[in-house]
Amino acid sequence: MKVLISDIAKKAGVSSGTVSNALNNRKGISEEKKQTIIQIATDMGYFRQKENRESRELKIRLVILNNQRNVVGDTPFFSELIRGIEMECRSLGYELSINHVDMGADDDLADVLNQEASGVLVLGTELEKDDLEKFSQLNKPVVFLDTVFRTQQHDFVAINNADSAYEIVELLIRNGHKKIGIINSAFQINNFRERKQGFIQAINDYGLIFYEEMEALVEPTLEGAYHDMKNFLAACLAEKATLPTAFFAVNDNIAIGAMRAIEEYGLKEELSIVGFDDIPLSEFCNPPLTTIKVDKVNLGKQGIQRLIFKIDGQTSSSLKILVGTSIVERQSVQQISAD
Repeated sequence: MKVLISDIAKKAGVSSGTVSNALNNRKGISEEKKQTIIQIATDMGYFRQKENRESRELKIRLVILNNQRNVVGDTPFFSELIRGIEMECRSLGYELSINHVDMGADDDLADVLNQEASGVLVLGTELEKDDLEKFSQLNKPVVFLDTVFRTQQHDFVAINNADSAYEIVELLIRNGHKKIGIINSAFQINNFRERKQGFIQAINDYGLIFYEEMEALVEPTLEGAYHDMKNFLAACLAEKATLPTAFFAVNDNIAIGAMRAIEEYGLKEELSIVGFDDIPLSEFCNPPLTTIKVDKVNLGKQGIQRLIFKIDGQTSSSLKILVGTSIVERQSVQQISAD
């Protein structure tokens, strides 16, 4: 049975932090107490366990799940995220193996999960709650990256989607926009649902009204968002519907594709738009896109750090880590006067 730092702390009658300080020869603990903790750890087999672990090949398996929703792909967002994962593995002495798995292929997933690895990092961008059952019997540490299901007892490292969406919608409201629409993905993932929740919360908190007809559903690719947004605008104009003065797009790919459609309809001066992710292209589109900056490299590093913390046996509990974001203001938001 694996000896955890929390087990040693319980037997020694001290905190886990004190045990960690003693085992790593840090200051802030008396020599007598340190030696007592080291003796308890030795008697419990902690150091023997550590030596056995260090003698094995240290390997982390990154499993990239695809649910055919056209979200996960060879994009700047995921390239930067994986770069962060690779950098952290290299700096901590772990070999990284990457496997792409179709969520519909259960046998393929089982084969990958059974391969040799110290722990598994799952890129769960397209993961749904019901899919978690497929990992329930995994007898090695696992952390899910880029998604979070708050009622599930697993480790998640994800973007703070709801609060970030709230903040950028709040920016639109501060610039005088009262009728705000959302450009959402026709293929839903948990991140997009949380961003819509943040959008709705901001609308409600400021006493505004969200009308369902102000939600455009588009394919989450540049080309798909462009064509679907053109159809949305054409329908609105044909029905002589009043358009919003601003749109929140659930990611930058969608925002940039939609901006092209907006420009072709001659509405660029009338419609403000904001996005989410801050991909490189967002700085160079016309106008440059105001968006939410996600530190993709840091997100990947945080996922690896949490996984290695579990591999090292420093915790048996689950944790949900939400990584903060910041707003990058460019020129896609116009200030409008109060009615």
